[in-house]
Amino acid sequence: MDTTLIVTGAFLGTGLLAYVIVPGLLVMGDRVLDHMETSEETRHP
Repeated sequence: MDTTLIVTGAFLGTGLLAYVIVPGLLVMGDRVLDHMETSEETRHP
């Protein structure tokens, strides 16, 4: 019984982390790329 709860909690925790962290990393990567593009535009008018 205890092992089942631990495994279920691990799966739920992993799923929640995947749904929070992966989109967060994608958004941060997109913002970094946008920042790099805008900084290049300001350097080379």
